[in-house]
Amino acid sequence: MYRTARPYSALAERRATERKPTALLAFAQQRDGARYPCQVRNISDRGAMLEFLGQQAALLENAFDLMLTSSETRHAVRLIWRTEQTVGVAFSPDSD
Repeated sequence: MYRTARPYSALAERRATERKPTALLAFAQQRDGARYPCQVRNISDRGAMLEFLGQQAALLENAFDLMLTSSETRHAVRLIWRTEQTVGVAFSPDSD
């Protein structure tokens, strides 16, 4: 018996909370004061995906602050995954 591939819409979402697409501008600020501009591509209650210019994603430490430029909001985050220009972060419990 042949199995048919499931359409993308039928695939189950594995994340516990829904991701919301955004185009928010932000900075990743490290403990040494270095700041790297980025764009928040999607966000949920538990984390976000950030996109950087050039090779800045490679310079990030495992923990840093995410500061949204549109508000005074600052989140302590930890790095979950990284590609050349994109990273996934989880919000730390001590976030504002």
